[in-house]
Amino acid sequence: MANLGNEIKFGDVTIKILSNSDDLTVSELEIPAGAIATPHQHPHEEVNYVVSGSLDFMSEGETVTLHAGQSITIDPNQLHNITNSSNTTGVVLSVWTPSRKDLIAKLA
Repeated sequence: MANLGNEIKFGDVTIKILSNSDDLTVSELEIPAGAIATPHQHPHEEVNYVVSGSLDFMSEGETVTLHAGQSITIDPNQLHNITNSSNTTGVVLSVWTPSRKDLIAKLA
């Protein structure tokens, strides 16, 4: 696995690619206070682990609030997003399988 350490902006959200292989991509998301990640979907399974902060995750039309130490799995092709309604930056460790080659291509 390559340790890329490169960043991509997704609206107000910063995505830092930590590692990537053909099978999965690992990243750190920094979500500023008040930021809303645009609702989106992709053909990848996604696991999000909240490292710090309190964030609202919407998936399958339902919203749950997760705090540091909690996680959520997003099924492939599900419309989803993350909202930071708090007044502090939230940090999330995200893992996608298979690899997010679409994001990696944006690093070129």
